[in-house]
Amino acid sequence: MTRSALLLALLSAATAAPALADTSTPQLDPNEVICRTVSATGSRLAQSRRCATRAQWLEDERAQRAWLAERQTRQTQPTCMNPAERARSMGRYYAGGGTGAGSC
Repeated sequence: MTRSALLLALLSAATAAPALADTSTPQLDPNEVICRTVSATGSRLAQSRRCATRAQWLEDERAQRAWLAERQTRQTQPTCMNPAERARSMGRYYAGGGTGAGSC
């Protein structure tokens, strides 16, 4: 009987602890200047230091994600392209002909 009471007390204390914790995160200053080392793609040595505000870094990251998502979508679902145009855009040869405009 005392074990179950002890277990119940521990469980209730464990569930109450997160409720008492301060869950508010401090607001970060969007105008704070942050400097980062940026590596050039394809090189182990080429690096540069870039300084920008926190808001500019967030906007750059958002733009990069949007560009990547758009490129991935266009790569897997090219619109208005026939098989020959799709093959040519990927650097391949398509022997089936059909070099005309797409179906759009």
